[in-house]
Amino acid sequence: MTVTESLPAVRKKLPRLGHVPALDGLRAVAITLVAVYHGIMPAHFGGAVGVDVFFVLSGFLITTLLLQEHDASGTVSFRRFYLRRVVRLYPPLLLMLAVVFVPIALTMGITTALAGSALALFYLMPVGAESGQTTLSPYEHTWSLGVEEWFYFLWPPVLVWLLRERRRMVLAVAAIVTAVLAVAAFLAEAEASEVSFILRACGLMSGCVLALLLHGTEFKASRWLGVAGAALLGLSVLRSSLAPFSTVDVLLADAGSLLLIVAIVRGPQGVLQRILSAGPVAYVGKISYEIYLWHYPLLCVLGVINHSDWLEVGWIALPLSVGLAALAHRVTQPFTARLRTRMAGWIPA
Repeated sequence: MTVTESLPAVRKKLPRLGHVPALDGLRAVAITLVAVYHGIMPAHFGGAVGVDVFFVLSGFLITTLLLQEHDASGTVSFRRFYLRRVVRLYPPLLLMLAVVFVPIALTMGITTALAGSALALFYLMPVGAESGQTTLSPYEHTWSLGVEEWFYFLWPPVLVWLLRERRRMVLAVAAIVTAVLAVAAFLAEAEASEVSFILRACGLMSGCVLALLLHGTEFKASRWLGVAGAALLGLSVLRSSLAPFSTVDVLLADAGSLLLIVAIVRGPQGVLQRILSAGPVAYVGKISYEIYLWHYPLLCVLGVINHSDWLEVGWIALPLSVGLAALAHRVTQPFTARLRTRMAGWIPA
């Protein structure tokens, strides 16, 4: 059974993807790569591809949820979808921006604090990052949040339209868009001699394609897919540790992430799932968004205070960011839970 089959048949047979702890573990791998990549600068480590792991996983999960909602109701509530995004993303972001504003203003200037906060708040950092105007900004890391959110302004309406009007074309269209983004990324790198921030949305789109491929099927994966996925991701990290970061590294990380996701959600329970779903690992994945928010401005502020590279302050900044992330998660979760409960009253049946 595929996404091209009738809605009633899908409703009867389709298993829903619930919470998968091992996917939290994959988030933990992604945030560890990114945090270490930043935390040991100027030493070179290829952890930048952790962002691409996040992108692939996000595209897969969001599209799966959209497809499940469409199967259940015949449509998708965009109001509910975007409210969920706001409720999930903004409380931790606003808390981080409020807390770091004064330290950044004191150490890096009020203009940096104001401009960076505004760009982060409205998800405009990808434009600045692409143009090279955010170098050394303590908010520069929010470029990935901007790419993801702008992507989700476009993808859900397109997906629903395709499901409604061009159901048989949805997978082909998604695959073609993914290929176009990948080719565009290579061309942009050839012209600018660096990887395009915005075109790394190819990872998001590839995750969407995977969701479409698996949706409504009973495909069972071999345990060796997980091994292959880990090998490709490891190769991406190794390549980008030994040579300048390139689009090839991005695509290797995308491919590895796709295989790891398939192995986790459709493969037999084994070592991979046990490691990634272990309590401490899964917990780091649960607070990975908060760790991502906090670690970069902390590195910037402590680096300026210490007049040093991040390598010298990373041993303080990274553990501190994990602690602050855990605290922020604990503080914001009750608030976001209440907002989710109230959402039922904001959205007409």
